[in-house]
Amino acid sequence: MRYNGTLRYEILTEGGIDEWGEPIKAQSAWSEAIPCSIKTNSDNRKGRYEDGEFRQASFTILVECIPFPYNRVKLERMGENLGEYRVMNAEPLTTVGRTQIVV
Repeated sequence: MRYNGTLRYEILTEGGIDEWGEPIKAQSAWSEAIPCSIKTNSDNRKGRYEDGEFRQASFTILVECIPFPYNRVKLERMGENLGEYRVMNAEPLTTVGRTQIVV
């Protein structure tokens, strides 16, 4: 497979209660970069609001077959940061040994 970008997924650690009964805040971190193939479904950079602009985009990503129970990903393609997105669907493509992710 030819790669044109990288994907990082969000790793969440649950909070809890410490030994004194105080709440422990949940933490999040990003994984190491995983090489992937990113295809743009739609990319609209025309959104504007009072303080600036926003981007509406959708991508299809192919990665080597890995279990993918994650909810958020950060994408980068050829040095350009594409943004942080919520995973809509992750489907294993077992015949080709890949996982297809739609954000």
